[in-house]
Amino acid sequence: MPSGRERETLKIIGGEPVKTTLPVISHELCSSQGFDCFRLLCNYLDRAGSIDVLSWGKLRIAAEGKAAVESR
Repeated sequence: MPSGRERETLKIIGGEPVKTTLPVISHELCSSQGFDCFRLLCNYLDRAGSIDVLSWGKLRIAAEGKAAVESR
């Protein structure tokens, strides 16, 4: 079950497929904590199967991520 920050990240990635790259979403979500914080969070979500990090740098919410966001 994703935490608050993880759930917020999943909502942003799932709701805005056009601008879902690490730097853009990092600026929106973690501007006070920095890019490295967000990169680690995305690595965790990718390993958990909640998002897919595509080869060209885009982020896409996976089926497990959608289910986690909709379950609450």
